[in-house]
Amino acid sequence: MNYIGGNMNNESDIKLDEYGLVDTAYYVQQGREARNEYFAERLTALATWLKTLKSKRQQKSFNSTRSFGTA
Repeated sequence: MNYIGGNMNNESDIKLDEYGLVDTAYYVQQGREARNEYFAERLTALATWLKTLKSKRQQKSFNSTRSFGTA
């Protein structure tokens, strides 16, 4: 693969395909991988938050010693 700028070490280099055009398939795949990684991180954070919420609710469960229907 060719890169505008000479090599892949420089972040500003643009990857080219065998025809000398911007390798859009490569960049689409990079975008998908970044999106999937972000989604997995957010899903993990949501699961952690839900577990914390569940444990807090269990700690504050309703414990009444009063009998209902009596004065």
